[in-house]
Amino acid sequence: MFSAKARVEFTVLVALLATGIGLRLAELTFLALPIALHLVGAYAWAAWDRRPRLAAHRTLSAARIWEHETVAIETTIENRGLRVELVHVTDPLPPGLRLVDGTTEAVRELAAGEAVQLRCAAEARRGVYPLPAVRVEAEDLLGYATWNDDLPCSAPLVVVPRFETISGIAISPRRTLPQSGTARSRRGGVGIEFFGTREYRPGDEMRRINWKAAARLDELVVTEFEEERAADVAVVLDVRDRAYRGQGATDLLDHAARAAASLCQTFLAQGHRVGLLMYGAYLDWVYPGCGRRHGEHLLRELARAKLGSSEVFAEISRLPTRLLRAGSQVALVSPLLPGDDVDLGALASRGYRVLALIVDAATSEETSLGTGLEVELARRILTLERWALLGRLHAARITPLVWDVRYPLAPQAKAAWRRRRTR
Repeated sequence: MFSAKARVEFTVLVALLATGIGLRLAELTFLALPIALHLVGAYAWAAWDRRPRLAAHRTLSAARIWEHETVAIETTIENRGLRVELVHVTDPLPPGLRLVDGTTEAVRELAAGEAVQLRCAAEARRGVYPLPAVRVEAEDLLGYATWNDDLPCSAPLVVVPRFETISGIAISPRRTLPQSGTARSRRGGVGIEFFGTREYRPGDEMRRINWKAAARLDELVVTEFEEERAADVAVVLDVRDRAYRGQGATDLLDHAARAAASLCQTFLAQGHRVGLLMYGAYLDWVYPGCGRRHGEHLLRELARAKLGSSEVFAEISRLPTRLLRAGSQVALVSPLLPGDDVDLGALASRGYRVLALIVDAATSEETSLGTGLEVELARRILTLERWALLGRLHAARITPLVWDVRYPLAPQAKAAWRRRRTR
């Protein structure tokens, strides 16, 4: 590719030749001769195969970090060919990474075997970043030929959402698994919560005999406790773009991803099998599992969550229940739209235990609304709508947990669960 300098010189040459021949002025014609010789020599120099042989390599301080952490990026561009007189190197950061230190571009000459390094530090938002190729622009000695190229240097970065461990939440789905956990199974056996009494059977442990009841009934009676077992839990993250209205839609989705990560890690810590479904623009289903490796897999999937729209999955009523175990626990994380409470009630009527963690969009927008009579009236209307929604959810036997995103999730969820138990 020839530069603007070559195009300007060629234009001047043509103008001199045209003017000299048209006006029959030999002086102008001979004046164009040195320019023509210079231009032909430059073209011959540029036509010689002098394309730079450059290679790029990128290293990251960590390939997996928490959101809002800083990652150090070092990019090395090495010259594996002849000397390059001028090189402009650019290592652009994708949207979601904010430069906090260092530089992402450099202009210099590169001798054979020499390398240039770019070092920078960037703060990352939640997401998966493939990191683009390095952009290189080079010029020859005379500045007549330029080369533009993208040097691939793959170094994927995964930024997972932060989470909080929520204590005090004890689910009780209709169906449980054989292995032990923390979900109440409504069966007598080994546990810590009193379940009832029954007659003594040969083989029962002596320490389980209820001597007071035996003295009153004049027969041996054994105390039974409620068994605690593991259960299947499906955490559903709502990614419908119309549910995340306003200018802070992306920030609100980040809050929802943190809430979903908190629920996943909390249920995994309690011994349950946890699955993840991102619902709205698409269906991204992670089959239930347990353990630390599965928890890391869930975090990486939540890092990929993006807003979108689909006519097929526009309503909660189209939730694919075939993916969910009958009688299991469903935990929906969403700002909720009008009518979603009816769909959740229908889901609960089919035997599922439903927990709705509501990421309160009103609290995330209050700081940007300003002050004034109309703003205060709008806040009161939103508050009334939230209270009406909570009432409908309670009436449908759904457990709602409202999260004011201005404050930590764990204490709010714990307090809401306590209020739910006192109802």
